[in-house]
Amino acid sequence: MIKPIALALITSLGFASTSYALTDLVDIYQQAAAHNATYQSALATYQAAKYGVPISRASLLPSVTLAANTTDNHVDPNAVTNYNTHGYTLTLTQPIFNFGAWKAYTQAEYTLKQAAVTYAQAQQTLIMNVASAYFNVLEAQDQLRYAQKNEDSLKQQMNQTEQQYKVGLKALTDVESTRASYESAIASTVAAQNGLNNAIEALTVVTGQPEGDLAPLETNFPLIKPQPANSNTWVQFGLQHNLNLQSAQLQAEIQKLGIDIAKAGTSSTPGYLPIVTGTGSYGSAKDNSNTNGNVTTATAEASVTWNLFNSGETYATVKQADYNYQASTATLEETRRSTISDVRQSYLNILSDISQVQALNQAVISGESSLNATRQAYLVGTRTIVDVLTQQSNLFQSQQQYATAVYTYINDSLSLKQNAGTLSQNDIVAINQWLVQSQPKKS
Repeated sequence: MIKPIALALITSLGFASTSYALTDLVDIYQQAAAHNATYQSALATYQAAKYGVPISRASLLPSVTLAANTTDNHVDPNAVTNYNTHGYTLTLTQPIFNFGAWKAYTQAEYTLKQAAVTYAQAQQTLIMNVASAYFNVLEAQDQLRYAQKNEDSLKQQMNQTEQQYKVGLKALTDVESTRASYESAIASTVAAQNGLNNAIEALTVVTGQPEGDLAPLETNFPLIKPQPANSNTWVQFGLQHNLNLQSAQLQAEIQKLGIDIAKAGTSSTPGYLPIVTGTGSYGSAKDNSNTNGNVTTATAEASVTWNLFNSGETYATVKQADYNYQASTATLEETRRSTISDVRQSYLNILSDISQVQALNQAVISGESSLNATRQAYLVGTRTIVDVLTQQSNLFQSQQQYATAVYTYINDSLSLKQNAGTLSQNDIVAINQWLVQSQPKKS
C-alpha cells in the first residue's frame, strides 16, 4: 500500500496550526524507558553485574597491608622508667599459582556477558510491552467505536420499526426483535468501554503515568511481508541472534567453567590442585628507652597449600558442578529448538495475518453493502427483520474481527524480530510512521 502523505500535504499548505500533536508510539516508549520499574530494575542489575569482573580479578592481583603500633611502657621495680615502643609492618601478598581463581575470573567475564544479554532482553521486552499496550488501547478504541456504531444503527432501526408498527405496517414481533438486538448492542458497548478502560490502565502500568490522546493507525497503513521472504533465513537469524539462545549458551559456558573451578579449588574452597602464594614483608620497630632499640626486618616466603583429603567434599562439589553443566546443556538444546519453532511460527503468522486483514477488510465493505441492500428489501417487504438483524450482526462481527486482525499483524511483526533477535528501537520508529501524527483541534 502507498504510504500516507496527508499530514505532509497539510503541513505544506500551512494548516498545521489547525491541528494538535498526539502522543505517538515513540513518545510512549521514551516515557516507559524512563519510568518503567521492571526496565529500570534490569538496568540497575546490569550496572551491578559490571563490578563482578574487577571483584573476581582482585584475587589474582597483589594485596598490600600495613600494620602499625605504638605502646607506652612503664617499668618499676627498682627505678621508674617510662618509654614508648612503636613500629610498622608492610606486607605484600601475591598469588603465584591459583588455577581456580583464573577460571573464576573467566567465569565472571562470561557472567558479565550474560548480564548484558539479560539487559538487552529487558530492552526487547520493553519494546514488546509498550507496543502491545499501545495497540491494545487502539484496538479497544476501535472496538468501542464499532460497538457504538452498531448500537446507533440498531436504535435507528428500532425507532423506525416502532413507527411502522404504530401505523400498522409492521408486526409486533419485528419491534420485539429489534428491541432485543438493541439491548444486546447496549451491553456490547458497555463491555467495549470497560475493555478500553482496562487497556488504558494497562498502558499506564507500562509507562508509569497517565497518557493523553494516542495517535491512531493510518487507514491505509502498509501490510509488509517479512523480508527476506524465506522462513529458513529467519531461522538462521534466530540461531545467531536470539537473546534467549545466547543467554542459554553463556549459561552453559559458565557451568562448564564451574567444573574447572570445583576441580582446582579456590582460597575458600579446596580442590585437587595446590595453591601457591608469595609473601614479602618489611617492618621497623623502635623504642626511646635507654637501650635505644631500633630493629628492621625484611622477609620473603612462598607458601603452598594443598588439600590432600577433605572428607569427599571436593569430589561431591565436582560431581554437582558436572550435573549443573549437563542441565544447562539440556536447557540450551531446548532453547535452540524453541527458537527454531518460534521464528518459523512467527513468520507464518505474519503471512496469515496479512491475508486475514485483507479478507476481513473486504468482509466489512461487503457487509455494509449487504446490510444496506437488505434494509431496502425489508422496506419493500421482500426480506424480514430477522434478515436485517442478521446482516447487522454479521457486519459488527466482521468489524470486530478486522480490528483484532490489524493489531495482531503489527504485534506478530514485532514478535518475529524479537524471536530472530533483531528487534530494536528502530522498529518502534518505523511503525510510528504508520500513525496519524496530528488531528484537527476540537472546536
